[in-house]
Amino acid sequence: MPVERAALEPAAAISRWRSEPFRLFFPLGVLFAWIGVGHWLLYTTGVTATYSCRFHGMVQMQAFMMAFAVGFLLTALPRRTQTPPVGRMEMAALVAVLVVTTGAAIIESWALAEIAYATLLVLLIQFALRRFLVRAAGRRPPAAFVLLPIAAVQGLGGAVLIAASDANAVLPSSGHLGVLLVEQGVFLCLAVGIGSLVLPVMGGAPPPPDLGSAPREAWKALAYAAAGVAIFASLLLEQLGFERSGPLFRAMVVAIGLGFGGGALRRPGKPGAHRKLVWLAVWLMPVGLIASAIWPDYRVPALHILYIGGFSLMAFGVGTHVAMSHLNMEQLALGRQPAVIILGAAFVIALCARLAADASDTYFIHVGWASAVWIVGSAVWLAFFGPKLLRS
Repeated sequence: MPVERAALEPAAAISRWRSEPFRLFFPLGVLFAWIGVGHWLLYTTGVTATYSCRFHGMVQMQAFMMAFAVGFLLTALPRRTQTPPVGRMEMAALVAVLVVTTGAAIIESWALAEIAYATLLVLLIQFALRRFLVRAAGRRPPAAFVLLPIAAVQGLGGAVLIAASDANAVLPSSGHLGVLLVEQGVFLCLAVGIGSLVLPVMGGAPPPPDLGSAPREAWKALAYAAAGVAIFASLLLEQLGFERSGPLFRAMVVAIGLGFGGGALRRPGKPGAHRKLVWLAVWLMPVGLIASAIWPDYRVPALHILYIGGFSLMAFGVGTHVAMSHLNMEQLALGRQPAVIILGAAFVIALCARLAADASDTYFIHVGWASAVWIVGSAVWLAFFGPKLLRS
């Protein structure tokens, strides 16, 4: 019997990793985030002599946030469509390109970073299509998931424009549009698309029906597709010089998509600290865009309301929900888990410090403190969830 058990355990462990890929990608995403955020802390404390805003932004959006998105999608899509889990080689390839993206940014090999990022998106597209289009699929995705390919196309276009700008093959303004697509377009589409599935479930409502289950769902899909096109159009408007109307239009689209499509206009019907954090993140996204439009001279710090309070807080909040749901922690999810509360408080403090930086005479000290507090909050979260995620 002991011999038979030893022979079975490795296969069971591999099955768990493949059926619940978030166990690997969520902790990996936190590590990437520490690299991107820690860049400012190292410079502020004198460990490094130079800093790079580009490095910070690219690692955060192309590695940290993508790792959380990959972990969620690789777990949710097979379960929703009742299709096989991700393959071993496929999963290894996704991990590899995330590592290459981050490593290339560290050595400032930007072309390699964009190639790896584009490869990641292609792998995700083929993974999703094989589950959406196969006849053996037990279910169809919800209407809001039409935003996923729109997000991927924006990411691919952004990567091409950034790489082409670095090679002086296009005007520098095209590279700036590429950055907008990667840093905003991709995750605004993902936030609305995934949020329209996750928010109702988190709030205690039934999940959205399958695309094709009723004529109404086809109209919803068209509406979500229009939202994705509108997000792209708003980024193009901003690039063309409409620095106020572009972000304002984008904020309106996101607020409508998450407010009505995701049901965020209503408070969550279940208690739980992580639910409150996700609802806060939902509304901080349009707030950040509106603030960047009202005060264009204060655009960069205002957008950190979107990045810190919106994207990163939502990633950890949704990640908390996924982890607790799969790790049989539903009862704990209904309460005020200290690690989640510390995470939320740390992110809010970090956001305040970052907003104050540009208005102070000690910019880098504020940015350093914001980085340190953000890392502490995410470290507490990882210290609590990490052992539970990594055990088989």
